[in-house]
Amino acid sequence: MKLILIIAAVPVALAAALALYARLSPIDADRFASTPGPDQAGIHTLPGGVKYVLPLSDLPKDAMSKLLDVVRQTPRTSEVATEYGNSFVTRSRGFGFPDITRIWLEDDNLHIHAHLVIGKSDLGVNRDRVGQWNEALRGSLR
Repeated sequence: MKLILIIAAVPVALAAALALYARLSPIDADRFASTPGPDQAGIHTLPGGVKYVLPLSDLPKDAMSKLLDVVRQTPRTSEVATEYGNSFVTRSRGFGFPDITRIWLEDDNLHIHAHLVIGKSDLGVNRDRVGQWNEALRGSLR
């Protein structure tokens, strides 16, 4: 009976340790200040994330402020103060894995770069989230 309890407790302890690590590990401040490429217009799938480069001419007036309103209403998302652009951390349900999103204006384009912090694959979560934001922003065209 003790062996069964130990075998059952090990995965629970490992899961708890992983959740603590995900929630308590500091995020390098440079991740909140970078403006990575690509810089050409389009949707770019990247390892562990996505980058949208949207021409302002294709977006509603005040696109940046409208997008920021949408992002700020996203569950488990908090804004991080930066000197350039806007940065956000969105945490997954359960374990609380952090994903960073950077939003900035440059060369008449709205840039949205979302990427994971821990691991190698975000399983398309960032692509889906930013896609929903883009749809909400473009919905304001109507």
